[in-house]
Amino acid sequence: MNVFIVRHGHSPMQDSDHQRPLSDLGQAQARQAAGFIRQNTDTVPYILCSDAVRTHQTAAQIAAVFGIEECDARNEFYTAGVGIWCDAILEQAKQPALVLVGHNPTISQLSAYLTGDEDIYFKPACVTHIRLEIRGDGLRLPAQLIANFKPDAKPQ
Repeated sequence: MNVFIVRHGHSPMQDSDHQRPLSDLGQAQARQAAGFIRQNTDTVPYILCSDAVRTHQTAAQIAAVFGIEECDARNEFYTAGVGIWCDAILEQAKQPALVLVGHNPTISQLSAYLTGDEDIYFKPACVTHIRLEIRGDGLRLPAQLIANFKPDAKPQ
């Protein structure tokens, strides 16, 4: 399975963390992340994300390049640890491609756990592309690291 692990785009600090939208820069970053994912898979991915506004907006940019109308946005991913994300991957084991959009530090930790590469730290809208084998007894680790992507977006 091709898995793309994505941190949401830039979002300004506000009183309500859950309701923070993407900034103009964050929207541009999300579009670049979407382009990277589109260039690296020919299949339509299943998209899982936190239900926080900034992650949902990032996921929506990715969904748009694949013609997907809705993402699977869940409140549990807002504060999820690595185990919750791994359970979600296993739930979607039959998908040919999966996009996970979440928050730091958990997204960085998930990438490190799956790949064994502790040096990955996600800045806004960074993406790690991995190939992950799933067997009947769970995830086969380490996953194969295909590429890391960092946007160079400027607000438009």
